[in-house]
Amino acid sequence: MAELPDPGASLWMATTSDAPSFEPLRSDLEVDLAVVGGGILGITTALLAAREGLSVVVLERDVVAGGVTGHTTAKVSALQSTALSELRSKHSAEVARRYAQGNRAAVETVARLIDELGIECDARRRPAITFVTDPARRSRIEAEADAAREAGLDAVLDAEVPLPYPIAASVRVEDQLEIHPRRYVLGLAKALVEAGGQVFEHTPAAGLSERGRPVVHTMDGYNVAAGDVVVATLMPFLDRGAYFSRLLVTRSYCIAVHGAEPPPVEMMISADAPTRSLRSARDADGEQLLVVGGEGHTTGEERDTRRRYAALEEYAREHFGATEVTHRWSAQDLMPADGLPYIGRYTPISRRLWTAAGFRKWGMSNATMAAEILVAGIAGRDHELAATFDANRTDVLKAAPGIVKEVAKDVRHFVGDRLRSGDAPTCTHLGCKLAWNTAERTWDCPCHGSRFDEDGRVLTGPATEALKLPEHAA
Repeated sequence: MAELPDPGASLWMATTSDAPSFEPLRSDLEVDLAVVGGGILGITTALLAAREGLSVVVLERDVVAGGVTGHTTAKVSALQSTALSELRSKHSAEVARRYAQGNRAAVETVARLIDELGIECDARRRPAITFVTDPARRSRIEAEADAAREAGLDAVLDAEVPLPYPIAASVRVEDQLEIHPRRYVLGLAKALVEAGGQVFEHTPAAGLSERGRPVVHTMDGYNVAAGDVVVATLMPFLDRGAYFSRLLVTRSYCIAVHGAEPPPVEMMISADAPTRSLRSARDADGEQLLVVGGEGHTTGEERDTRRRYAALEEYAREHFGATEVTHRWSAQDLMPADGLPYIGRYTPISRRLWTAAGFRKWGMSNATMAAEILVAGIAGRDHELAATFDANRTDVLKAAPGIVKEVAKDVRHFVGDRLRSGDAPTCTHLGCKLAWNTAERTWDCPCHGSRFDEDGRVLTGPATEALKLPEHAA
């Protein structure tokens, strides 16, 4: 096969080279709502708020939909691997039902906005399928089918799966949605500006004052005073609320390939290990591609990440006759300690500061659900799902195992990394020693997921300050 393309060249970023750009913020502002983060969560929240009649500004560190939104698999689905059976087991059937309800509504919200705004984003209704190849794992699929039906989804057990190798069991839900995520979010941004909102790129936030009327402070020294602020930065970057202790930070990988046969049209994911995620997409010339994802691991805890891409390539070649890798990329995901996204006020005492995080690797639908819950709260309305996903929920017993695991991992790195030799730099967030990521050529923090490029520039928070790199650190 041909040599792999450069890391980070996601299919979605490569096919939006003609995307509109937005100027950086160059003055102080005063608005009803300031949104920090220009991914699907931030832009959707901003648009829905603008439709409520609020004056809105979005501050984006890099470019709109250039972070995780531009590096996802872009499946918009209420069937999410085995999420519903896991939530039913950890919480209750009612909590699983509400999670499915919110995500099912989000699928329809995305479809409605695409139609209303005329967004050209390769949107296609597709079945979603979860499958296993190991007969010993069949019970996981049966449990997910039961939980999905109990939650109100029209789930079919052991439907036909168009894979070139045998499977042991599957569950299928029709009429879900796949999109080109960056074109979709750029379409929302265009509608936001047309509704009077403002978007500023290359405008990283440095901090926030929450006394009375909140004020966002940018790295360039400008201030945005707002009636409300939504932090939509994947990992909430303000340390208040200690979200970094409640969220496990992971990375996963994708490749897009040309194959000898047309790719399957279904959106599929395996519940085996290692995970394999499949969907079709189109390249810039309209040719069909197969997108293969998986190979997830905790951020910063694997240095030779090149082998992750190699494993996906081998899978695509062996099972789908892949002849060329056209794109490869990775993404960061946050797994909440108790399995449920955090959506709502930033802290128990916050009144005008809001956030959402922990989308379980299913950000297209969960972020859309979160945006609707946040905007309802900002507008002073009750949302029927707000209590379920409350960012300050107090059922610590369900979150405790995940929090303990995160704290133990942090202690291991804070102490253990200092006993090892080497001149790797330390994270500007809380001082963990960084790991060099060979495939992405980035410095990754194994504690809380901050990432920096070769020159020390912040790519992903919660860090906000750039690195001061020693010479030849990589």
